[in-house]
Amino acid sequence: MRPVNRGNMPKQEDGVTDKVYTSYKQAKDDLKKSLGAYCSYCEMGIENQVDIEHVIPKNHNPSLENDWNNFLLACKSCNIIKSDKNVSRNGYVFPDTHNTSFLYEYLIDGVSVKNDLHEVTKALAKATFDLVQLDRKVDTSGMTDDRKLARNNSWEKAQEALKDFLELPEYDAMIRQTARSCNGFFSMWIQIFQDYPEVKKAILENVNGTDMQCYDKNFNPRNDLSR
Repeated sequence: MRPVNRGNMPKQEDGVTDKVYTSYKQAKDDLKKSLGAYCSYCEMGIENQVDIEHVIPKNHNPSLENDWNNFLLACKSCNIIKSDKNVSRNGYVFPDTHNTSFLYEYLIDGVSVKNDLHEVTKALAKATFDLVQLDRKVDTSGMTDDRKLARNNSWEKAQEALKDFLELPEYDAMIRQTARSCNGFFSMWIQIFQDYPEVKKAILENVNGTDMQCYDKNFNPRNDLSR
């Protein structure tokens, strides 16, 4: 799960005064600019189907309905599944407040919480995993979950990109091309390119909002929840 930094409150046209949202829907373009059009939970690309997700559900705390610091972007699946199940942020990890880069393992057959985590960390990671049903196989209509389909397609694309990269690994243009090929599911691509720091760097920097402090000098996830 890519750790993100949405940045400070966007400014009005004068470049000085903070924007004031009278409806949370007004923040969509600013959030896409700040974070990229990707789900903050599953990392799927959502350019045409963006939902503004309230980390603390607005019916549990109406004062945060239009609060920039309570917004993330989500795909419709993650947003609907999460709904208002969490009363607060307590007991979970969220990609805007924690280093979520090292918590999950991505494989062709699905996503899982890593087994080697400290028990407290594992419990928090599992709570968030369950909150959005990150590895749901089928939706409520019995069809394959859209996130699973998209993740499988991205896995195959990443594996092909790795083969291409290994043919010409020394060329900067190939590194840039690999990064451009990654259109979501960043954590999975980082895992697949784990032996190639220059590619991981390019992937992470190619999308807005990635919190780079959550990665070490070789652009591997830091094993620490703190930010």
